[in-house]
Amino acid sequence: MASMLPASDNWSIHSIPMAFGLGLVPHLYCQGRLMLATRGQMSIAQPRNNLETWKGKLPNALWAQLSRARGAHLNSLEVFPLFAAAILAGNMSKLPSKDLNNAALSFLGARTLYMTLYTTISHDTLAFARTGVYTWSIGIPLVLLWKAGKQQV
Repeated sequence: MASMLPASDNWSIHSIPMAFGLGLVPHLYCQGRLMLATRGQMSIAQPRNNLETWKGKLPNALWAQLSRARGAHLNSLEVFPLFAAAILAGNMSKLPSKDLNNAALSFLGARTLYMTLYTTISHDTLAFARTGVYTWSIGIPLVLLWKAGKQQV
């Protein structure tokens, strides 16, 4: 598949805020659904306790999905520094723009798939697919860091 950008364009640094924003999607989904389900009765003063406060008061399936969405958001925040460091290291090491762009696009795609699976899969056996996609998604910045390190040697 041909890139829509010329080979000389390096948009990998721009992918850092995109990755952060992507990680906010499950949070916004969770909070929006919780606000609708509770008819706006959630606490603004202690928003981190809202999900636990409403456990047992919401249908179990809804609460479980919201809990998974929160988990997807937290996982995104945990993985974000690794991705940002890899992109910055790759740029500092002068890795080819094409490689950096491909890594960024692959990471964003993998994380989108991961968060979708995390939020929607409720069966333990199917959750292994999520684990596979997680491994793929963190492998991308790890490989990029490795390449950046080799470039510096």
